Amino acid sequence: MSVVDAVTTSARVRQQYEFLPYPARNADDERRRLLMTGLDDLSAINHYCFRGQRNMHAGFRVLIAGGGTGDSVVFLAHQLRNTRAEIVYVDLSQASMAIAQQRLKVRGLESRVHWIHGSLLDLPQFGLGRFDYINCSGVLHHLSEPESGLKALRQVLKDDGGMGIMVYGQYGRTGVYQMQELFRRIGDPNQDMGAQVTEARGLLSKLPPANWYQRGADLFASIKTVNESELLDLFLHTQDRAYTVPQLYEFAGSAGLNLVEWSAESRVWYQPTIAFQDERIRERVLRLPRPEQEAACELFWGTIIKHAFWLSPQPDTAASWTDEGMTPTWSRLSEVFQIRQALQKHTEAQWAINLEKAGGAKVQVRLNLDAVTRAFVNLADGFRPIDSILNELQPQFPEKSRALLNAECQETFRLLNTHDLLLLRHRTIPFFN
Repeated sequence: MSVVDAVTTSARVRQQYEFLPYPARNADDERRRLLMTGLDDLSAINHYCFRGQRNMHAGFRVLIAGGGTGDSVVFLAHQLRNTRAEIVYVDLSQASMAIAQQRLKVRGLESRVHWIHGSLLDLPQFGLGRFDYINCSGVLHHLSEPESGLKALRQVLKDDGGMGIMVYGQYGRTGVYQMQELFRRIGDPNQDMGAQVTEARGLLSKLPPANWYQRGADLFASIKTVNESELLDLFLHTQDRAYTVPQLYEFAGSAGLNLVEWSAESRVWYQPTIAFQDERIRERVLRLPRPEQEAACELFWGTIIKHAFWLSPQPDTAASWTDEGMTPTWSRLSEVFQIRQALQKHTEAQWAINLEKAGGAKVQVRLNLDAVTRAFVNLADGFRPIDSILNELQPQFPEKSRALLNAECQETFRLLNTHDLLLLRHRTIPFFN
């Protein structure tokens, strides 16, 4: 793409989000609820990007690149409200930024954020310094050259920092791209965006059953209920590309970054032990390199419409159970759904997590609530590190070696951590609420 084409595309993208900021949000809703964004739970960021050892109460610098109407900046600002952290928001659309500012104003946090109207491609020239954490969700896939955007982010990321990224998945959006191509071919370029949305909604409501979007429509919100900004973003976007898993690893590598982990909302769908129930096939897949395992899972399910993940310049940045100085900590998600309390009250021998993905994919993850697991849940209060928990368990189960108790607790942690219900932070790091 030429420089002129790239500038033209950027201008059109800006025009779209000035006309219909996305996603549509009402600032008054901040008085009633807090939206949690999957990549921005600070306990999860600490666990996956900083080995559970980053103190975010002091000197923590956050950048929201392409912040839109503010979901991530609101959630991050709320979590960091009682700290000395610095938060910077950047977006092309003044209309979107105004909504984000109003949402934070309702919460009394607007002044906690440094607001910049501009392109993330220009970040290295803004003189902002480097950041510990960068959120860039749903943005890079709308750039004419996403690799340039990722490299610009890398330039303002600290060498020991982390990024939360979301981009579109190719296979789950197959029908969407068929419709986008249709609208490019038959659309009237002289219509304003409002008229284009109205016309598209009418045509989408009349698709035949054999149409690929119609076949996979249950992967998305109903056309009858989506608002104008959602419909415009999905079907009429000026610039939109998607990625397969192998392309994502190549994309990350182009900027010298490592894919650390998938976000909890989608992680289970990349796991061969869940996708492949035939033992021979599963063992064959497990012998492949990690990117190939996850690529096989993506193809198996066929319904992943978004890839959300953390990146880091460093490899192996996730906290490890092998460090007994780590403290098992219930996540914000666990607090919302009172997972620990539910486990403590559960009287049956097995507790199950039922997961269903749009399109009909279903899995169930089971946790056996034996005596050791119940005792571990009771002791895992967010303040006791692993070594203290094991020391208190040993007298309760004298027939078991410390190594066996450790292994049993680790397996319980693994199952809960798969869904970010339980995370790790080092004993020297203050509790984050």
